Amino acid sequence: MEGLEESFKAIVEVLIVEILFFLVAWYLQSIEASNYGWTSKTFMMILGIAGVIIHKRPREYGLIPKNLKFDLKWSAYTLIIFILTSISTITVSFFLNHLRPIKLNVIITDFLWFFIFVGFAEELFFRGYIQSRLNEVFDRRFESFLWVRFEWMEGTLITGVIFFGLPHILTAINPFKGRIILTPLIFLITISACFMGVVLGVIRERSGDILLPTVIHGAIDFMTFGVGRLIGLALSNITTGIALFLFFLLIFEGMLKDEA
Repeated sequence: MEGLEESFKAIVEVLIVEILFFLVAWYLQSIEASNYGWTSKTFMMILGIAGVIIHKRPREYGLIPKNLKFDLKWSAYTLIIFILTSISTITVSFFLNHLRPIKLNVIITDFLWFFIFVGFAEELFFRGYIQSRLNEVFDRRFESFLWVRFEWMEGTLITGVIFFGLPHILTAINPFKGRIILTPLIFLITISACFMGVVLGVIRERSGDILLPTVIHGAIDFMTFGVGRLIGLALSNITTGIALFLFFLLIFEGMLKDEA
């Protein structure tokens, strides 16, 4: 009974925090605040840091790297895959004369946005605060993930699907503006977010912190949308798909099994 009560308290806690984030983000969007995305993501970081501070366990909540060598090693491997894949596609687009003009400051802004205000902010909030909090009470273990034998926890699944993946539908909704734009693309994005939310959660469990998931998250979004400015979103989505295929094929299993 006590365990059920603690689980309920944890769910209510993180649910309130996430609802608070969406209410603020929706409001900022409804008043068409200048750069509302940057402001809302800053608020997300504040909420994530506050959640970690309240529980007084920054290392257990992934804010402090547990194995920097591991993080840097697999971050480098990940970036090599994404960079080489991007270069290949950009080169082909160049020779086909399909490259779109883009200013350097836009690339720099996109890099900052996708790696810090998307990658870091969301990994801090979801994998740092929410996943860590839920794994304290939802501690049932699964023995493998996909084809890899690796123990991971139930709280990671709940976070990745219910608190990270499914809420992507809410990006198409704004109750303050009376807007509901649900398209097949939104549902496709939501399904992929559920899957990648669990993947990033499992990697966060393996690494012990949010650094590596942040790099992976940022690389995916920067390739899709940042590189997409150069080569078009259709081609950048295909490129991201290829990079993820290579990621799972070449390094994912080694990452989870690395004893370093």
